[in-house]
Amino acid sequence: MANDDGNSAPIAAFDFAIAETLTAIGHPSGFLSGLTEYERYLRLDGIISDATNLGGRRFPNFELLASLSLQHILISPPFHANLVPRLREIADVKEYPIYNFSDSDNGHNHWEIVEELTRQLGILVNDPVASEHYIKQTNHHFDNLKSQLNSINSSLLIVRLVDDRHARVFGKGSVEGMVLSRLGLKNAWQNDMGQWGMTAVSASSLFKTDAKIIFIESSYDRVGGRRQLLSDGQWRHLPSVKQDNYVILPLNYWHWGGFPSALRFAEALVEALEAPAEPQPVGTSHH
Repeated sequence: MANDDGNSAPIAAFDFAIAETLTAIGHPSGFLSGLTEYERYLRLDGIISDATNLGGRRFPNFELLASLSLQHILISPPFHANLVPRLREIADVKEYPIYNFSDSDNGHNHWEIVEELTRQLGILVNDPVASEHYIKQTNHHFDNLKSQLNSINSSLLIVRLVDDRHARVFGKGSVEGMVLSRLGLKNAWQNDMGQWGMTAVSASSLFKTDAKIIFIESSYDRVGGRRQLLSDGQWRHLPSVKQDNYVILPLNYWHWGGFPSALRFAEALVEALEAPAEPQPVGTSHH
């Protein structure tokens, strides 16, 4: 697929944040490594419209790649860094580090990094006006979302349940952490987040956490699976669950996405935080 100016060769993206950002600024890449995996994970067919799948996220189809006469292959190190020599035999490789800063703890501002990614992609496709417009539009949208939040004083804990005793907590280094910071909300989890802005925890490690819990649906569950897990086992004994101090959000975004993913998470989060409280039948019935 050519870009809108009609004279550029196709671009292949090996990262979802890059692909969704290109789509958002009106220059879809047309090719994405791992497309079907992203669609399955997010339960959203056509999440990157009109794109062709290039094989798995980690193992792209090199035969297909070589047949495309690509201008650029876009990656986000450290992912796919080991493939760079082989990829360079096919097309020019552009590298855009976005989220993983495991080698440093010097206060990276992820919002600014994703903003710069958007800007650099606009330059790459010869349409910096489109990227600057999208950056301005996104900041305006987030300012509006922030203004809708009325006196959210409690800290928030972003959790995705794995089973009846284990979970993943998200923070700095993920879309969730970036959104909380941009909206002026406090993340209750201040411990180490590991390399990718999330960490595995046991149920017992959350019992002393005083926070409103934001449970994220899992793509591997049937619909409503989170609520059933909260009705069973250890999770129903969490103070926040017993006090109905929690919400459940759909997973319709990528944890390490760009501004489009950030917007989907932020919109769902603000809507849930501002919604009237409803009784939760946790522990008394199954859904």
